[in-house]
Amino acid sequence: MRIEITSKSLELTDSMRDHIEKRLAKLKRYFDGVLDCHVILRVERFIHRFEITLHGQGFDFFSEGHAEDVYAAFDAAAEKMERQVRKLKDKIKQRRTRRVEGAPVAGGSEAGEEDFVDEA
Repeated sequence: MRIEITSKSLELTDSMRDHIEKRLAKLKRYFDGVLDCHVILRVERFIHRFEITLHGQGFDFFSEGHAEDVYAAFDAAAEKMERQVRKLKDKIKQRRTRRVEGAPVAGGSEAGEEDFVDEA
């Protein structure tokens, strides 16, 4: 996964960059198809605002978080992103289990068909 971090009006420290990369790397456990992630940091009147955009195979997510502390702002945005990704993962998992449960058994009769025995 490629992570691009852009900081506007504030210089990003190495420890903050490491924190961002470690937290976003955890999203890979939900999907292997995550292609890239773009993080934007802005400071507006002493409030840190993070925007996270996640692009993957067949999905795009966006989350935003803000707080007075830079770490709290990022953690708020990352929690929202993780919630969105987890919700999609659960939805896909649910579809798979419904499809497997609803599949006809091999050799059995289809729904709506009856087995007739010819008694001659």
